[in-house]
Amino acid sequence: MVFRFTPTQDCEMMRELIRLKPFAAERALKVPLKVKQIRDRLNLLKTRFKASEQKPRGASGVEESLHAVNVQSHYSDVDGLVRDYIKLERLHQDDKAEKKLSKQRKEADLAQESNRRRAHRQNDESGSDDSHVNDEESCVSTTESVASTSTLRSPTSAHRPPKSLNAFLTEVKRQEKRYKEQMEMKVRELEQNQKQFEDRLAFEKEQVEARLQFEKQLQIRNSEMILECANIFSAAIARTKSNFEVW
Repeated sequence: MVFRFTPTQDCEMMRELIRLKPFAAERALKVPLKVKQIRDRLNLLKTRFKASEQKPRGASGVEESLHAVNVQSHYSDVDGLVRDYIKLERLHQDDKAEKKLSKQRKEADLAQESNRRRAHRQNDESGSDDSHVNDEESCVSTTESVASTSTLRSPTSAHRPPKSLNAFLTEVKRQEKRYKEQMEMKVRELEQNQKQFEDRLAFEKEQVEARLQFEKQLQIRNSEMILECANIFSAAIARTKSNFEVW
C-alpha cells in the first residue's frame, strides 16, 4: 500500500522520531504504517534536506548574504525538524564512536602496561642472573688455587636451578608450611573441644551420682525415722496397757 505523506504528517512523524520513539510515529499519524515505510520516508526527508542545504553553498557569497533567509522554526517546519533529527543522530554516532575509542584506548593502555611490567620483570630476572654469574666468576677466580674444591663446586654451580624455579619451590614450601600449620591448629581445636566435652560429661556424671547418693541417704534416713517412730509408738502403747492392768 502506497501512503502519501502530507507536510503536517511529516512534522508529526519527525517530532515523534526526535523523541526517540520511532515506533510511535504510527500512533502520532493515526494511520497504520510499517516501520519500513517510516524509515523510507525519513531517508527521503533527509535526502531532500541535504540537497536543499547544498543549494546555498553553490551560490555566491553576495547572493547568500543578501538574499539568504535563516528560518529555524525547528518545531513548525519539516526542514527544521529534519535538521534537529540529524543533529541528534550525529551526536549519538559521535557518542558511540567516543565510547568505542575510549574502550580501545583503555585496552591499549592495559596491553602497554602489561608489556611494560613483563619487560621490567624480564630485565630484573636477567639482571639478577648476570649478578649471579659475576658472583660465580669471582668465586672461581678466588678459589683457583684449590683444584679439588673447584672441581667439586663446579658441577653444582653448573646444575643450579634458575631463580624462577627457586621462587616457585619456595612458594610451594611456604604454602605447605601454612597448610600444615592450619591442620595442626584444627587438630588442636578438635582435641580441645573433645576434652571440654569429656570434662562436661564427667562433671554431669558426678552431679548425677551425687544427687542419687543424696536421695538414697535421704530414703534411708526416712525409713530409719519411720521405724524409730513405730518403736516409740509401740512402747507407748505397751506402757499404757501395763498401767491399765495395774489398776
